[in-house]
Amino acid sequence: MMTFDDIEQIDATLAEDGRSVCFYGHTPDDDQTFVWSVRLPMRIAEDVFEGLLPAWRELGWRMVIQQHEH
Repeated sequence: MMTFDDIEQIDATLAEDGRSVCFYGHTPDDDQTFVWSVRLPMRIAEDVFEGLLPAWRELGWRMVIQQHEH
């Protein structure tokens, strides 16, 4: 069974409502992907989200590290 330690790549996508960001943590096993989301305090436009994509990926990695520490 894979754990958060096995995540090799994180992708972030903006939900259709513009108020949530979904994170996908990809592992070496194509059948095992971790998925989590965060709710935003306000709506964000797709172009703004895309402009900050590296920062969203970094946030995803920070969340994985935080999960690992607990």
